[in-house]
Amino acid sequence: MNKIARVLKKIVPTQQAGFKTPLRQSVEMLWLGVFYRLSPMEYRVFEFGKKGICKKDIRSYIRVYDAERKLRRTLNSRTWAPMLTNKLLFNSYFSQRQIPVAKLYGMFHPQFGTDIEGKPLNTREDLHRLISEKGLDQFVVKPLAGKTGVSVLVLQLVEKIPDDIIFEDRGGERYGLDRLVKHMSRTVEFNEQGFLLEARVINHPDIAKLNPSSVNTCRLVTFMNKEGEVSIILSVLRIGVKGKNTDNWHTGGLAAAIDPVTGVLGEGLIRPDFRAGGWHSAHPDTGAVIKGLQIPGWDEIVALVLKAAPMAPFIRTIGWDVAATPAGPVIIEANFSWGPMMCQACNKGLLTPEMRHEFAKFGLRFPS
Repeated sequence: MNKIARVLKKIVPTQQAGFKTPLRQSVEMLWLGVFYRLSPMEYRVFEFGKKGICKKDIRSYIRVYDAERKLRRTLNSRTWAPMLTNKLLFNSYFSQRQIPVAKLYGMFHPQFGTDIEGKPLNTREDLHRLISEKGLDQFVVKPLAGKTGVSVLVLQLVEKIPDDIIFEDRGGERYGLDRLVKHMSRTVEFNEQGFLLEARVINHPDIAKLNPSSVNTCRLVTFMNKEGEVSIILSVLRIGVKGKNTDNWHTGGLAAAIDPVTGVLGEGLIRPDFRAGGWHSAHPDTGAVIKGLQIPGWDEIVALVLKAAPMAPFIRTIGWDVAATPAGPVIIEANFSWGPMMCQACNKGLLTPEMRHEFAKFGLRFPS
């Protein structure tokens, strides 16, 4: 009964033309939630409430439950997970392998922080020294092991005064050295504490115009098959919204499918639990056209992730976040858990006959 009660609270039918009645959708969400372990949000995001959707259509999507409990547990080594989940390890490892990543300045931590040269980065004075020595007028602050854009600051220098340096984030908030130290010294919700300071990555103008307040990144999901061959199985562009530092879908951003061959975008999708939820051919804030836009340097982006993926051979499926920049692609981060809802919603599922065949080689079988 408790399971049913939890599902009931999250049941919100889609009331639009072309969808089944609210009662029918509610019954389906309840049934699929209790007996198929499909969340109401998956039902809404995948638009299973549309008229004409059948069991075969539903089985084209891997459930979040199966992605977490079966797919990743089988394909990805937990021993290697910190290479991706710990941003300091990720940056250090892949930069050493000549993979373009954001330039690292150091890690701030009240006890263990150091800059890239090994000098202490624990205090206000250490932070002042680093900013002054490097001449930093803009940089990014992010948690060592954060996700979904939590606690990320994108900072721009606005003023220098005696014994202080003032930066401003994209929301207009000002941060002096004391406030920055306080932000980076607090306990965050992740196991690893500490904050990275990295160079700000600038989008290619064609991508920046979609939403200039965030770095809008391509999410490419790679899969290494039993024979060791790497392919891209899902690809989307994530686009931020007005005033947001990041392009995260879970904070109201858009996601648009990228044609893996041409690099051309489909429509942008916002989660249904946000104000402008649904499909958009143009950005709701900027008006910039999304559908039909070609990702600049798409072939180079594809080549980069296909080069990087074999460098983490025991993590067979990875979600790479890559920024298209005027100087070429830069990998912002790589995801051990790459968000099956967002990627599948834009690409109409993952479980094609071909992918089922490849997964079966690992003993992975899903409802068909």
